[in-house]
Amino acid sequence: MNSDLDIYGLDAANLLSLARPHLAAIEGDFVGSFYRTLSSHNTPKDILNAIQSGSSQETQPQTLLSRLIDPHLSAHVQERAANHAGHKYALLGIESTVLVAAYGQSLKMLVRPLAQWPQPEEQRLALQEVLTTRLMTELGHQIRGQRQVSQQQQRIVAAIMNLLEQPMPRNDLIRTILETMTSLEGMMTGTLARPDGNGNLQYEMVVGKTFETHAALLAKWQLIPTIHSGTPNGEGPSGRAWRSGQVQTSLCIFTDPALTPWYNFARELGYASQANIPIADIEGRTQAILTLYHSVPGYFRTTDRLSIIDRLCWTLRFAYTRPTHNTPVLPHAVRAHYRERLVRGDLTMLYQPVIDLATGELTKVEALARLVNSDGSYVLPGEFLPGFGAQDLRHLFALGLRQALMDLHQWESQGLETAVAVNLPAQALTDPEYLTTAQLILKDIPTDTKRLTLELLETDEIDPRQNPVVILAKWRALGVRLAQDDLGSGYSSLLRMDRLAVDDVKIDQGLVSTAAKAPHKALQFIHHLTRLVHDLGIHVVVEGLESFGLIEAAAILGADAGQGYAIGRPMKANALRPWKQHFSFNVDVRRPQTALGAYAAMVLHNALISLAKDRPDLLKSVMAEPGALSHYLSVKRLETTVLGAAHEELRGLANKGPHTSAYVKTRKRVETLLCARIQAEE
Repeated sequence: MNSDLDIYGLDAANLLSLARPHLAAIEGDFVGSFYRTLSSHNTPKDILNAIQSGSSQETQPQTLLSRLIDPHLSAHVQERAANHAGHKYALLGIESTVLVAAYGQSLKMLVRPLAQWPQPEEQRLALQEVLTTRLMTELGHQIRGQRQVSQQQQRIVAAIMNLLEQPMPRNDLIRTILETMTSLEGMMTGTLARPDGNGNLQYEMVVGKTFETHAALLAKWQLIPTIHSGTPNGEGPSGRAWRSGQVQTSLCIFTDPALTPWYNFARELGYASQANIPIADIEGRTQAILTLYHSVPGYFRTTDRLSIIDRLCWTLRFAYTRPTHNTPVLPHAVRAHYRERLVRGDLTMLYQPVIDLATGELTKVEALARLVNSDGSYVLPGEFLPGFGAQDLRHLFALGLRQALMDLHQWESQGLETAVAVNLPAQALTDPEYLTTAQLILKDIPTDTKRLTLELLETDEIDPRQNPVVILAKWRALGVRLAQDDLGSGYSSLLRMDRLAVDDVKIDQGLVSTAAKAPHKALQFIHHLTRLVHDLGIHVVVEGLESFGLIEAAAILGADAGQGYAIGRPMKANALRPWKQHFSFNVDVRRPQTALGAYAAMVLHNALISLAKDRPDLLKSVMAEPGALSHYLSVKRLETTVLGAAHEELRGLANKGPHTSAYVKTRKRVETLLCARIQAEE
């Protein structure tokens, strides 16, 4: 053999031109040998069919043969074509060891007919060298191409694992995972879906090349999967994944009977294989389905791909262990609509008054964001916030803060001095962009920062690995007040209050709303929380005061301020002055006018009894005090009712002490009768 022979040179071209008719005749044997070898290595029929059908032309053995015997082949053309074929083989799940075996057999098919080639032996040996070297070069480039696919997958796995170290909202984490996965070669689309009230999987996130048409086509063709069994739309891999809690893969969509309803959908969008990954919470309950769609059949059958999916499962489970409240199912189109409204600046701030519960004076207003639809209707935060990621939340904060400060200045110019509170996502204590935004806005709209309160929402999370103290000190350097929203909605709120040393706390309106049905529990809770917060030197605001009775009860229990519908509903900026002119406040904590106020007074009276139990003189004085309940009964002319008689009996038993069985029994009867009055009044 001539080791100096250029396999792309003129001599090689002349030999191939001369032998090409002879070599072309072996195409059938060459192709057959290739497929037999793949079959012997357990290559699925779906993959063999995909190669034979021409859907992956680069991998067809006849294409390879044509390239090997082409007299005009150049090194660059072969490298590019072989590398591309290697990528395709990798995506099809055909490993390099299988390729080596297949090409070894193909080489035998290629050089065997040269023995009958009617040319001098020297030329036969030279041609054999050209073909052998070209085939080995081809194999080398293809294996290199396969390695490139593998390296890309390794980078993706590393990127996904790194996401665990990033403090980001769940929405952003999952979107980033989808964007990372759809950057893989051949990956068309990634979706996240959750079932609505009817069990139909609604696509909340759709990322990738076909995201614009994916969800729309499913809805148009009535192909939305369901989690329920017994229907065609529920027997696909999405429904099975939800019910089983196990990953479901389809090696080839067009040969999977369970995917029959989706054949045309898959062809329209270029999908050939898919993996449906159930996302479970820490208790193993399926919460959502993440689906990946690939353009090549068999993609999800290899060990390394299944390993990626396994990593995904654990990463996504971690996402669903992060503390967050349940959010409504929000289809992708609705999310996109809300984000579009935000980008367009279609946002308005409504303001709800907060009053001093001792004087009734307006102390501040809470700014409440509303997206504005094209028809002028409002979208509430509970609807649009679940669809927002970190960037959206930063933009929302900037727009809301700017508008609130402008309105604050407008009120001042009209002779109305107050303060304003703006909601602040907890991410602001770990994301310095919020602070920078606030600094720029305060520079642009100079404001006495003592009149600005930033309310941290209990529904948001502070990543436990982050230390917010450094950024918190910078916020305090601005001179703003910090408040914690929704105290009482979770134990974490108590820890946060101590950790962040806020100026104000707001007792959760969900707790207040139970006062009418379970007054003892709710009012006791408000009483103890108020004492706890006051002991820390923090100002207390009670939310959700939707009746005069609740206003009275909150004032009697010692809260500093209150807000709610009974004080004022959220209103436009220009409605605040008229509200203030007409608002009246007639609460006297010593003379309750409502059953709730009277019950709150009983809670305080019982607390005083408990404190005085070891001081006989003080206890005697407390027990002799007629209390605010007597005033309520007198105002309502209830002395002669069953409640009035029970109260009189209770006063008569007071001299025997608060811990006698008769006193305790009668007190409970008074409380029960008073509860009935509360429910009637509220």
